[in-house]
Amino acid sequence: MTEPTPMKPWKPTGGAPSPVVRTGRAVTFPPVASFGRLERDKWLAVKTLEEAAELTEASKDWLKSSDTDRPARREAMLSEYADVLQTLANLAVAYDITDEEITDAMQACLERNRARGRM
Repeated sequence: MTEPTPMKPWKPTGGAPSPVVRTGRAVTFPPVASFGRLERDKWLAVKTLEEAAELTEASKDWLKSSDTDRPARREAMLSEYADVLQTLANLAVAYDITDEEITDAMQACLERNRARGRM
């Protein structure tokens, strides 16, 4: 068996450093009730991807916004953020993903990132 190829850095290197250095924190999400179309199919998974893409664009718009436009762009970004959380809740219900499974998956993600030197 061959060794896995080392992963590339998760964040591009080079360019100007971020003016603010942030430390991590645990983020607590409010309860999110599922609703709407909760069928176990490709559509719901793709809907999650679509909402994530919209969040990405809204985040980029916020970063590029002027001081006067920044509050409105932040509100738009937060709206898209909430849409992503909603689709994730819907996906969890449709695919019978339990809270315990999500907790276990997040723990495994944390351990992978530690092993890769990202934390």
